Amino acid sequence: MFKQIRSIRFKSTLSISSFNNKEISLLINNKPVTFNNVFLRDSCQSLKSVDPYSKQKLFTTAEAATNLTIAKPPSIDDSKSEPLLKIQWNNNNEIIDSEYSSSWLSKFSTAEGRRIEKFFDSDKKLWGKQDIEDNMDSLTITCDDFLNKDDKFFQALFNLNKFGLVFIKDIPQPDLTKKMSELNASEWPVCKLGEKFGYIKKTFYGTLFDVKNEKEEAKNIANTNTFLPLHMDLLYYESPPGLQLLHFIQNSTLGGENIFCDSFLAAKYVFDNDLKAYKALTKIPITYHYDNNNEYYYYKRPLIIEGLEVPKDSNFPKIHAINYSPPFQGPLEVGITKDDPNYELFDDFLKGMQLFENFINDPKNHFEIKMKEGTCVIFENRRALHSRNEFSDSNGGDRWLMGTYVDGDSFRSKLRVNYRKFK
Repeated sequence: MFKQIRSIRFKSTLSISSFNNKEISLLINNKPVTFNNVFLRDSCQSLKSVDPYSKQKLFTTAEAATNLTIAKPPSIDDSKSEPLLKIQWNNNNEIIDSEYSSSWLSKFSTAEGRRIEKFFDSDKKLWGKQDIEDNMDSLTITCDDFLNKDDKFFQALFNLNKFGLVFIKDIPQPDLTKKMSELNASEWPVCKLGEKFGYIKKTFYGTLFDVKNEKEEAKNIANTNTFLPLHMDLLYYESPPGLQLLHFIQNSTLGGENIFCDSFLAAKYVFDNDLKAYKALTKIPITYHYDNNNEYYYYKRPLIIEGLEVPKDSNFPKIHAINYSPPFQGPLEVGITKDDPNYELFDDFLKGMQLFENFINDPKNHFEIKMKEGTCVIFENRRALHSRNEFSDSNGGDRWLMGTYVDGDSFRSKLRVNYRKFK
C-alpha cells in the first residue's frame, strides 16, 4: 500500500543578506528570512553542543543567550549536496562552530515547516459514516500482519492518524476458562496489540480491563446492558490515554452495536454554524471527575483544544483534541456566577454544546458496527467518540470485551519513526 518514492530534488539556494550580533538575514530559495541568533546558537548540533551518543543537549538556552556574539563573518559552503550556513560563535568566551543546512533553515522559517516530521496534518481526514464504510478494507488488518509485518503496522498507524480508527481481525481465541489478572496480563492478545505501540498505560482499572455483562450493581455503565452514550475515556486524568483498544472475545448477545463519531468533524460543524459558540467551547473548561470506589480523580479542560497553527487553505484551526464525556462530568466551575468574567461567555458555551451534541447525536453522523468475536477496534480516545447500543442476552449469548490503553505519546513516536521509513 505504501511505497517509498524517490523525489526529484532541485538544487536549493542560500545566501546571506546581512548580520549582526542579534540576528542574521538570509535568502533561502529567494525567500527572505531573518533568524534570531540565540535561536540558531541554541539549535547547534556540533559535538560541543549535543552528545553524539545520547543525543542530549549539553547546554541551556539561557547559557546560549549569555554574551553571544558572532566571532567572524558567517559564510555559505556550496561544496556539499546542499548549501550550508557556517557561523562561528563566541558564546561566553567559548568558540563554537555551527553549520545549518538550507533545508533545515527552510523548515524552521515557517510555522508549517516546523511541524514537518512531527505532525502529519495533511494526511488527516474529517470523516462521516460513508468514509469509514468506503475504507474498511484499508482500515482492517489481520492480527498476524499487525504484529509481524512492518508495512501493515504502518498502515494501522497511518489510518489512526488519518481517521482515528482501525480494526484488527483474526485474533487467536484466548482460554475462556482463564481469568485475567495483573500476573497474566501480558499473555492476553489485547496486551500484545497494545505493546506494539509501546508501553501500556496502566490506570486504576489495571494493565487490562474486562467489560462484561454484570447483572447487579455494576460500578461502570459499560458493564451494564443499557445504552452507553457517546463519550471519551478518563478525561479526569491530567494526561488521558491517546489510544483505546477493545478486543471482542465474546459478543453474541442481541444488539450491542458499537457506534463511532468523528468529534473533529463535529467541532467543524460548530465552527461553521456559530463562530462565537465555537470560540466559547475553546475557553470555558468542563469539569471531569471520578469519585467512586475509593478513588477521586478530577480535572478541568475545554471541549475543544486547538493546535497552534491555522492551515493556509482553511480558516478552520487544527484540532489537537476534543474532551467530551457526559457520564463523568462534574458541576461546571467557570462562567456560572455573574461576578465571573466569563459569565457572558457562558451562554455562547451552552449554544456550542447544543450544536455539538445535535451533530454527534444525529445517526447520519455515526459509523455503527456489530463487532465480530476475535476482532479488536483501536481508536484515538481524544478524537473518536464511542458508544454502544443497548443489548439483551435473551438469546443465551454473552458479552466479554477486554481493553487496554496506550499513551498518545507512544503512538505518535511510532508514527513519526515509521513515516521516516515508509513515506
